This record gives sequence, structure tokens and C-alpha cells, in this order.
Amino acid sequence: MVELHRQNYRENKKIYNSILKTLRKKLGEELQIDHVGSTALPNMYGKNIIDILIGVPEEKDMDKYSNILEELGYFPGRHNAGIYRFFASSKEETKMGDIHIHLVYVDTDRYREFIILRDYLLNNKEERKAYSNFKKEIIKKGVIIRKDYRSVKSEYVTELIKRARKFMNK
Repeated sequence: MVELHRQNYRENKKIYNSILKTLRKKLGEELQIDHVGSTALPNMYGKNIIDILIGVPEEKDMDKYSNILEELGYFPGRHNAGIYRFFASSKEETKMGDIHIHLVYVDTDRYREFIILRDYLLNNKEERKAYSNFKKEIIKKGVIIRKDYRSVKSEYVTELIKRARKFMNK
């Protein structure tokens, strides 16, 4: 079930920085590691799950870094193969306070979209507010099953990414 909370931006930054230290020790300094998602943005409502993007520079190293994340106690998502892999701090359905790690080969649109969307929303307060309000409206309409919530939200995010690309390419 999806529950939205007004997220504590400063506290989430502290949590991210703590996780980043651990990841750096195990993964090394060469990987790009970024705080993404709603917890990386001020004044947002969301599920209060810390999303971390890890950019892998060589596609051939995806298995290597996946194994390290599993050793650190992160649980792989279903169908974890190829150039995008998902990991969660909880084996069960994720909830507030959990951590999601997106391990992505950097030479992909998927990787670039995480960064473009975060940067766009950081620089566009009105768009960020609209996105936060949209998520609250989904819940108000009774869409609280995670799969359904993601489906409804994904259409909005697809359009949001298009606007972000346009804006960032100015």
C-alpha cells in the first residue's frame, strides 16, 4: 500500500550521505553515485524512500557491482539483468524509510533521465510543486496499490521528463 508523507529534505540528505560513505568504501571512488527521486528534492510529498542512482561506466561490470550490493545486504529486484538493475533495503514490499538503489549503465537514456529529472525539478519550483500535488491527487483518488500507483504516475513522469529534456537543452 502506498502512503505519501511530507518528506524531510535535510534529514534525507543526511541519510543519503551516510549511505554514500558505505557505498564509496565498497564500490570505490570511480562510480557516479547520486541522490535522486523525491527525497532529493525540497518540499516534496512522496513515499519517503531514499533513491540512489549508481552509474556503472562499463556495461561488463554490472554483475560485479550487483554482487557487491547484495553483499552489503541489498535485495535484487525481479528480472535483474542487463543495463538496469534494482535493489532494495527490504525484501518485502518497500515502505517509508527504505532505500532503493538503481544500478544503471551510464551510457543509457535511463541513466540520463534520472539526472535530468532531478536537476530540472531542483531548478523549477512550480514544476516540483505540481509533481508533488499530482502524487497526492493519485492517493486521494484511491490509487494506493503500489503497482497501480506506479502505472498512473509513470504517464505523468514520462511527460515531465520530456519537459525536463527540453528545458535542460536550452
